[in-house]
Amino acid sequence: MSVLQRPHVKVEDVAILIAREANPILDEHALRRALDGLGAEALIRRGLRSTPERDGQILAELLFVELGFEGERDDYYNPNNSYLDKVMIRRKGIPISLSVLTMAVGERAGMEVEGIGFPGHFLVRVGGPEGVYQDPFNRGELLDGVGLRKLAAKSLGAEMALHPSYLEPIDCLTITIRMLANLKNAHRRQGDYARAMLACDHLVELTQAPEHRRDRGLLAHALRTYGAASEDLAAYLEARPNAKDARVISLALEEARDEANLVLH
Repeated sequence: MSVLQRPHVKVEDVAILIAREANPILDEHALRRALDGLGAEALIRRGLRSTPERDGQILAELLFVELGFEGERDDYYNPNNSYLDKVMIRRKGIPISLSVLTMAVGERAGMEVEGIGFPGHFLVRVGGPEGVYQDPFNRGELLDGVGLRKLAAKSLGAEMALHPSYLEPIDCLTITIRMLANLKNAHRRQGDYARAMLACDHLVELTQAPEHRRDRGLLAHALRTYGAASEDLAAYLEARPNAKDARVISLALEEARDEANLVLH
């Protein structure tokens, strides 16, 4: 994704690119104007002086109380929850997409809003290292130490401690990988292997991880593009010969090669 090579790239830029790939007629300028309008309203409410906690409250009141953005619980794995344009229209999303929205609006209002790659539940931090943690999926709730520990127990299990690394901001590349992984899984669950493949192509490009090549190979197998499937599955087995799923992947590779040979003959 060449957009990540641009200087000063923002997470919203990547999110809009991903949305435009899925919806070629997306009006990017209209989407950005809508974000500009929300940012301007937040800026007016913020005034000349503010605190991190007040900034978080402003974002929560504007986005999640007045405008009604909320976490989608009934249809969590719907891919529309991951596309920024759909999130803006439906006012529903998953933690990372609602966090990207919060970051975009907060930045326009002069706030420092960073993405926090909390395991299993993306958050934002408002106001820098001494700021407050906010949960856009839960109506912009501000989380203190107790709230963060409860979230860690819910996401990771009660026996897991709240490690400081869970609360550190992550960069645009890491957020992009997490967004794409969500999309890959969401489309695959719906049986839309072509769109899952598009997300997986980007993941392979960005990470070169054998596991993403494996997944791309399995998607290619499902799409009956057996030559591509054979190449990716073989690359995975070469990189991970002792993987727990090596036997299963070997069988899939054998089948892909057999099917490819039938096509050639």
